[in-house]
Amino acid sequence: IAALEGVTAVLPAHGHPMDEAAQRCDHIKVHHDERLDVLRDAAEGLGDAPVDEWMKVLFRERSWGGMAASETYAHLEHLRVLGEAATRRNADGLLFYELSAT
Repeated sequence: IAALEGVTAVLPAHGHPMDEAAQRCDHIKVHHDERLDVLRDAAEGLGDAPVDEWMKVLFRERSWGGMAASETYAHLEHLRVLGEAATRRNADGLLFYELSAT
């Protein structure tokens, strides 16, 4: 989106419309990189854990729920695609992530 010529308007699903698409894209990239770093920093202490445990690293208790779990899952999957995380399922089918040492 940031590279599209002439596109400046942002009409988000939540929040107010804005007129700086490229700047908003940059802000989102930085924010997500920071979230990945938070997960990386928690990896040693958390070890092999389900998404809901990783979620508690990123979000305060009042924010725990489906949206927080979905965002956490997306970050963990991004790390997996980068080769920084491995997954497994337990006997009940619950998905666990373990981050590689960095």
